[in-house]
Amino acid sequence: MYTRIFITVSLVAHWRSVLAVPTWPAPTDELEDMMFLNTGYRSRGLANLVTPCSKGLNTSRVTAAEWLRTAFHDSISGNIYTGAGGLDGSIAWELDSLENEGNFADDSVAAWAPFVSDLTSLSDVIAAATYVLTRSCSNISVAVRGGRVDATEAGPSGFVPQPQNAVSIFRNQFARLGLDDQGMVQFIACGHSIGGVHGGDHPEITDSALANFDTTPAVLDNQIAVEYVSGTTNDPLVVGKSTTNTRNSDFRVFSQADKNATIRSLAADPQLFANACKSLFQTMIDQVPAGTQLSDPIAPYEVKPYALQLTLLDGGSRIRFTGDVRIRTTQGTISQVQLVYTDRNGAVAQTPISTSVKGTATGFDDSFSFFGFSTDLLVDTSISSFRVSVTYSDSTQATYDNNGSGFQVVDTVIYQAPQSCLDSSGKLTVVAAVRNQTVPHLQVLIKVPQAEPNPVPSISMSTVPMAAQSAVGPYQLYSADLAFPNSLANPPVFGVFAGSVSDSRKSVSGLPTSCNTLAPARQSSQIKTSSSATTQSSISSSSSAIVSTTATLSSSSITSSDIVSASSGTSTQSLHATGSSTSSSTTLSPSPTPSANVSFQGCYYDAVNPRALSAESTSSSDMTVEECAAACTQYHYFGLEYARECYCGNTLDSASTQQPATDCNMPCSGTSTQLCGGPSRLSLYTNLLYSQPSNPQIPGYDYKGCYSEGTTTRALLGASFSEADMTVQTCASLCQGTAYFGLEYGRECYCAPTLQSSSSPSPNNLHHALRRKPNSVLRRA
Repeated sequence: MYTRIFITVSLVAHWRSVLAVPTWPAPTDELEDMMFLNTGYRSRGLANLVTPCSKGLNTSRVTAAEWLRTAFHDSISGNIYTGAGGLDGSIAWELDSLENEGNFADDSVAAWAPFVSDLTSLSDVIAAATYVLTRSCSNISVAVRGGRVDATEAGPSGFVPQPQNAVSIFRNQFARLGLDDQGMVQFIACGHSIGGVHGGDHPEITDSALANFDTTPAVLDNQIAVEYVSGTTNDPLVVGKSTTNTRNSDFRVFSQADKNATIRSLAADPQLFANACKSLFQTMIDQVPAGTQLSDPIAPYEVKPYALQLTLLDGGSRIRFTGDVRIRTTQGTISQVQLVYTDRNGAVAQTPISTSVKGTATGFDDSFSFFGFSTDLLVDTSISSFRVSVTYSDSTQATYDNNGSGFQVVDTVIYQAPQSCLDSSGKLTVVAAVRNQTVPHLQVLIKVPQAEPNPVPSISMSTVPMAAQSAVGPYQLYSADLAFPNSLANPPVFGVFAGSVSDSRKSVSGLPTSCNTLAPARQSSQIKTSSSATTQSSISSSSSAIVSTTATLSSSSITSSDIVSASSGTSTQSLHATGSSTSSSTTLSPSPTPSANVSFQGCYYDAVNPRALSAESTSSSDMTVEECAAACTQYHYFGLEYARECYCGNTLDSASTQQPATDCNMPCSGTSTQLCGGPSRLSLYTNLLYSQPSNPQIPGYDYKGCYSEGTTTRALLGASFSEADMTVQTCASLCQGTAYFGLEYGRECYCAPTLQSSSSPSPNNLHHALRRKPNSVLRRA
């Protein structure tokens, strides 16, 4: 879409160190999850699509490079002089353009489409994708701001640089972005640091399935400049077939823009290269249509609530409060988390709400722990907000109050999941409790497919009136029915709205097929509050039939990380109305050994960093012991945790010690007859068929051990290769006698005449799941 743009000012180099602590909730909360929750509990999985950086849809593709190219093609329409174009998601309407020849843009947009919602535009997802790909491929970290608005049509053609263009045309195209000759050379070098050219898409440039720009196609580094300056480059836009038909655009731009001055400076200084790429990628994602109000740069919350839910209980005298809170644990582990809450009348409760561990998650730079809670409160006083009190493992304490405003809880409109249901015909009944005179309505969000080839659905909103039921306690119940066809790909996302308040972003996941009745009060009850005050409550009501309004939906729905499921688990159950706490747990028999090929070892402690088993991990809503065993056949150990997580490894971390068997008490998500660990607890098994791999003898080489990658560059800066069936012998053959060669991630091979000084020996039991940059096995002639 051809719209006006502006360029935001450059950020300081260490942007995260100067950011203000965010206040919850924020419109960018979904983006925050995408950026910082890579693996583990409530992770979004965006970064997993480009981690490691060499990952691709097949062996001749590098997804990170394709994402970067697609982001550039979307943003290049920006013009600082006319205020037009910029990063606006118009690439989704341009997939059949000759400027986007090949599958790179189609597959990139298709990968991003599931992350688009009413809260997160495609263009915002592209910005987040730029962050995760640069972090996966380097130490570069760009700041991401939210608030972009997507285009509704294709932008103008002719803006994307073509390899046959004259340098003067390149100048004009990059000048529209505000870049001079130096910036143009830097941008091309940065963009061509990863990936390469596909011969199937560009036979006029190369005959290879993938001709890499440099020998480190899965590392965003200055190797493209080093090899160009040294005369050893195989960049297909510098040498080879492209020189015969004027497609050698990298050579022409590097040499003619400023007689190779900029490219030489990039070759001489890896940090200069990294700083230039950081600044240019920042410029690329911050160019947006004029009038767009971008948020502050997104930083991880220290404390962030999830799925907060109130539920009116039978009799109407009590209300249940459930949810999770996420605590950032990068600087230290946690021993206790409590919620100190304020009631509806402004009084601070004397008894805090206790929590228990629900799961952990990690990102590129941070780790997080999630704590769940469930407590019953008096309906007369309820809750209005809470603060989070954290006790760390070193006994230090901190209280988080959401920048002074507290974490707000609204109790005037409540979605009643227990009274809602989804029957076999596809009819959804939604029930809500309202504590004022405002009549609520149901708001439904659905995803409407776009015309091909655009895979990004539009978001459609429908509003359905709700009809009154009976009164229960101080609340009036309302209901509405939604009928949607069986062909609906995904269930709708909905919320209940009454005036300026709402209880929104709900999912039908876990709803029963028949609705339960909320019972009215039958007799007086005396309940002791958490502040030791005594309240007499007498509530009576006559039941009445549900009166509902029916609406019909015909499109698939949106999804969101904050959607509350009707079956959300709770781990700590307390009755705060009485000042006491009760808890319950389910005890199952030990899981049967699935076959004679594995052996159960017991219940073991699992920390966030390092993991007990750190080689590979996966998660599934249908996890079983058998499924985890099958995923870890190449490893000595495997273990199951938090009902749905599976971990593999050849060694058990020294911090992982055996715990009481009763600590592993969570049923597997795929079967209730098996146990799959617990919070920070791993049901550990050994693979009896495991045969420990050895380092074969390679003539002319000695095994040097397991080494870390360099701090700002690769340990080995020569050629690199990636193959699905990589072996030590294959890597040695590919490196053709270089002084060093090394292997990473099970499939990557690196060669070099020297080992970089910043690379150092690491324990042999470290694996790529534990370290952002994996360790290399090195040999020297």
